[in-house]
Amino acid sequence: MKSKDKPQERLDDLLIDNMKLWQRTDQFCFAIDAVILAHFPKFHEKRSYADLGTGTGVIPLLMTTRGAKQITAIEVNPLMAELAARNVTLNKKEAYIEVVEADYCQLVGSPWGGRFDGLVINPPYFNALQGKPPDTVDVSLARHETNYTLGDIAQSAARLVKYRGQVWWIYGAERLVDLLVALRAVKLEPKRIRFVHSFPNTKAKLVLVESTKGGQVGMLTEAPLYIYEQPNVYSEEVRSWYERN
Repeated sequence: MKSKDKPQERLDDLLIDNMKLWQRTDQFCFAIDAVILAHFPKFHEKRSYADLGTGTGVIPLLMTTRGAKQITAIEVNPLMAELAARNVTLNKKEAYIEVVEADYCQLVGSPWGGRFDGLVINPPYFNALQGKPPDTVDVSLARHETNYTLGDIAQSAARLVKYRGQVWWIYGAERLVDLLVALRAVKLEPKRIRFVHSFPNTKAKLVLVESTKGGQVGMLTEAPLYIYEQPNVYSEEVRSWYERN
């Protein structure tokens, strides 16, 4: 449903927990990878979490349906930060989610250093030379490593998470080696990995990685996740996310 007052905005149904989400057609809109990432960690209501680069706030909203109750949603784009705050209010999640307009790569010192038990992050999948150039600068920042490299992003995550805290990533499968190298360089040890395929018998397009700050060497490779069992039909696992409610 489009807004009459703001024609560039539309209201989408998340189809989970009766939540809805305002999005802007001229900005980066969430896709299935956000839903996948929100279902990768195990959340605990007494632990604190942050979503780095929250966009519309979709991942924190989904996190609240899975047990998280202390979430900081960090977004540098003022348009998207304002939209995320509105979405938190729209879905009556103010008690669980705080939206902070900030560049998470610039958050240093008190009170940010080692503040969170866990972080979720859906970083830009492409370096500055990869992929089709987006139409706008804001979309480019969401998709490409325009201002910061993957190493910079990993270093920022390591700075914000507590010792033995966890950072959960979703990333392009073709750049998995780049991600693992960047994580080890900042002592975010990869501990759990899961490949994401569009269909059975197709190559993985995405990968989920759980890393632990100061963790011991040793990584578990989980069974692959298939998004669809056939065109336009979600797999049984993905359907279960929507059918819980």
